Amino acid sequence: MDTIIILGLSCLISAIITYGLGIFVYAKNPDNRVNRFFLLLCIGASYWAVGEFLIWKVNSYENVFFWLKASSFWTVEIVMCIHFILCFADHPVTERKNRKYLLTILYIPAIILACINILTDNIFTIEYSPDFRYYYAPAMADPVYSVATLYFIIVLIWGAYVGLKAQKSAGTDILKRQSSSISIGLLILLGFGSQSVVILPMIGIFAPNLVFIGIVLFSLVISYAILKYGLFILTPESVATNIIQTMPDGLILTDMNGRVINANKTANNLLTKIYPANPVTFTRLPFPESVFSTIRNKITEKGVITDYELIPDSEVIKTVSISGSQVTDPDQNPAGLILIFRDITERKNSEKALKLANEKISLLTHLTRHDISNLVTAISGYLEMLMIEKDENRRKEIYFICQNIIEQITRHLHFSREYQSIGLHEPIWQDCERLVMKAVNDFQNSIVDLSIDLVPADIFADPLSVKVIYNLLENAMRHAKEIARIGIYSREEEDGSLLLIINDDGPGVKPEEKERIFMQGYGKNTGLGLTLAREILEVTDIKIRENGVYGKGARFEIKVPPGSWRKKSAGN
Repeated sequence: MDTIIILGLSCLISAIITYGLGIFVYAKNPDNRVNRFFLLLCIGASYWAVGEFLIWKVNSYENVFFWLKASSFWTVEIVMCIHFILCFADHPVTERKNRKYLLTILYIPAIILACINILTDNIFTIEYSPDFRYYYAPAMADPVYSVATLYFIIVLIWGAYVGLKAQKSAGTDILKRQSSSISIGLLILLGFGSQSVVILPMIGIFAPNLVFIGIVLFSLVISYAILKYGLFILTPESVATNIIQTMPDGLILTDMNGRVINANKTANNLLTKIYPANPVTFTRLPFPESVFSTIRNKITEKGVITDYELIPDSEVIKTVSISGSQVTDPDQNPAGLILIFRDITERKNSEKALKLANEKISLLTHLTRHDISNLVTAISGYLEMLMIEKDENRRKEIYFICQNIIEQITRHLHFSREYQSIGLHEPIWQDCERLVMKAVNDFQNSIVDLSIDLVPADIFADPLSVKVIYNLLENAMRHAKEIARIGIYSREEEDGSLLLIINDDGPGVKPEEKERIFMQGYGKNTGLGLTLAREILEVTDIKIRENGVYGKGARFEIKVPPGSWRKKSAGN
């Protein structure tokens, strides 16, 4: 009798452990259908185990009869176990279109057998032994019991086969071990369940169902697999869901009319920034109907669309690349579209900058070749004159002219070498303060008082931009005798641009020279030259001009358009 009490308590312990495991697995990923189904399976097993415990707790006919009938839906619990294996293995029969077969094979027979168990004694009967107690026993001589036993043996073998097949076909070692854990747990349940249902009754031993000891061991196997191999955490479905929600590209599922069925966080963040009037989540695509119709038609015609560029009509300068494919219903009719959005603004800016740089380099090459050719022709003529000239003073004059022409050629070549560096590397985002401080540190002048006040910002510019700042400082210092202060500061303009200003208290620039100073060859000892400074900045549409008042100091304004700068947050 002590053994009966211990086995009965094992049923109650099994119920507690199984229910707790179900809650634990469900909490790991409540959105995963496998996790939800496992919780339902554990609740059913706990209900069955509590019924078994109560059958053996009170020794009376009424108690055994009531709880035997109340626990009759153990048949459904068994097929739910098989269903769980099928779901975990992603068996085709679990697909929505095949659920009628799942009902026919598993649930309808299980419900019929449960009803037979409730209404008749064809499967289990209640027996009494004066030396033992009231107990239930399988009606082994009844054909219904034989059919039920055969049916459950077949479906359990099918479940074990599906589990083993899933283990063999799993693509990674982790998934193989997950499938192995499920298969081992199922075999444990089969072993203990067959003892109570078939083997022990054949030799006249009747006791609480040993399947609940199997459930405890099954729970331990599942717990080990969760902790060791990420079971229910690294399932293909949960991983796919996590990838969709964390992928850097926006993903939207729509019906054929453009109604948004689902969207990941990236899509919401990207499109609500472009279209500030939209809420954080949206039910309609935010771009015009004509654009959606074009995308839908292209996908319908070709099945997919790749790298379709959309430039939203908004104040936020963005370029979005859209790729997509068609989703069909079970009858292969168009049901909706999957659209993937990628912000390619930086890529387009880089392409534009490189194209502009190549055009400028091509133009420079043509002009330089023309200028040097003219200078070479001139020096050739002077050399011929030098050969026939007899007057020594005139010969010296011609010599100095030739030397000057050679210096011009050298300057052209030097300018060309520096110029071709523009656009050699793609524009990058650069911290404005670091850019200015690098130029200031390279400048290294202790005579002039420097004041700096900058808006925290990044600018999208050619890597040579630091030379622009340095060149402006160097130009100012050529008037060091008259300059005592240089200021560098920035502010955000009403049109969304960033204005970087470099001014001094020197003599300034005459009105008629404000544009000439940016022309090639104007002035002397200009170093890199303001021409190159302008060209470097124009790679990303940044403009520079001199806007000071003559007699009060020079003032260079560098205007960065909205698409070529971004404000830095306090934490960056």
